[in-house]
Amino acid sequence: MMPGMNVLIILLLAALTLFVVGSLLLGRTTHEVQNVRDEEYVELEGTWIRYRITGEGPPVLLVHGLLSSSRIWERLAGRLSSRFTVYSLDLNGFGESDKPLSGYGVRHGSRLLYTFCAHFEISHATVVGHDIGGSMAVKLAADHPDTVDRLVLVAAPADQEQIDLPTLLWLAMLPVVGAVFYSLGQYVRPVRELWMRAFVSEREDLLEEVLEDAGRSTPAAVRSSYDVTRRETGLGRLARQTRGFNKPLLVVCGEEDQIVDPQSSASWTRVAPRSEARLIEECGHLPMVERPDEFEAHLLEFLTGETGHLEGVTKRRTSGDYEPADPEEAPEEPAADPVEPHSRGEAPADLRALRPEAPPPEAPGEHPAEEPEPEAPRVHKRMGSRGQTEGRRRAAESTRAAGSIDPSQNLIPELPDDLFDWPERWQDAGHRKGSRPEPPEDIEGSDAEGPEDARP
Repeated sequence: MMPGMNVLIILLLAALTLFVVGSLLLGRTTHEVQNVRDEEYVELEGTWIRYRITGEGPPVLLVHGLLSSSRIWERLAGRLSSRFTVYSLDLNGFGESDKPLSGYGVRHGSRLLYTFCAHFEISHATVVGHDIGGSMAVKLAADHPDTVDRLVLVAAPADQEQIDLPTLLWLAMLPVVGAVFYSLGQYVRPVRELWMRAFVSEREDLLEEVLEDAGRSTPAAVRSSYDVTRRETGLGRLARQTRGFNKPLLVVCGEEDQIVDPQSSASWTRVAPRSEARLIEECGHLPMVERPDEFEAHLLEFLTGETGHLEGVTKRRTSGDYEPADPEEAPEEPAADPVEPHSRGEAPADLRALRPEAPPPEAPGEHPAEEPEPEAPRVHKRMGSRGQTEGRRRAAESTRAAGSIDPSQNLIPELPDDLFDWPERWQDAGHRKGSRPEPPEDIEGSDAEGPEDARP
């Protein structure tokens, strides 16, 4: 019996040794781009970066997140290309770009984005960043504020405690042994599916491109990107840098995001002086994939100041004939002069309509008759909503704590059985006693401007 036990121990030690040696070797693997094409690649700081450019107009830069690539923006880029010049790139370590051993994290990513903008002579642009790409965009805006005209953060963590990876993916981030677990997911598709299932709220939204991109990196690139980003966003130090960013900032989160806590939206709006948040219902970590129409509507309203994009999506869903738009088959939008981005401190006037929920400032001694007619609060919901979820509740509480909503005001009254039978007057809606505003007859056709922004 003793000799058999000794053999078993020797075999276990040998297997453990092979496991550790294999992890060390896999953790040192790199990848260099072959057959570089000048129209698709650019060398930045010794690394070949794959990029895509489409459209004409003011520049918009799209930055992907962890385990992703620029392919995740293809649908959005097609939609924006009629009015903007859209730039997207594969960050080093992901997609079809080089994958070196080092040079990852927020600081290196921000420098890469700045070098990319300098190469293409982009003096100012709207930057849209997802996940860790949003963290890089924040650092770019903090270090080079003149380069970033407007900032959009999509499911971007403001603190390391807001990131929560599924167990199998967390194992791939471990030092030394994580390389074996990531390599396993690279070659075994069911393992990759288990990684990425937590990224979406519905299984059918897990597109093949998303699964492919998750396995196209290297163990060193994935682990370094994750570890370094967590350290650089720890204790909210990155979010505090947005205090000096006095330009429009939009934060978009999915209420069912299991990777980045939806409370991150309140963390950003709490410190950024000119920020607003949008929560997309029944949506996980990939709004541009799961709810592309709602996401594009929010983004277009923010970029152009034109209202009505989101109302159009809501009407199609309410009528029951809604189908997700195919950018290749969608009718061409009417030609319009592109809105030039503003590169200095003051926001354009049309940005006031982007936050209709904010009440107008009340001047001392002002007569009630002279107050602007308030607009009924709008709540955008998708068809088939499962009601208020825990993520929405936590995000709402955090937003109130951030000061963006006054808890003493009840902006949405108790709904009657018939939604078209509104009460005679709103209680506690912030209006003067005895004044009952009449709802506007035609909101979409009205020329009246939205309420003035109460934020500084």
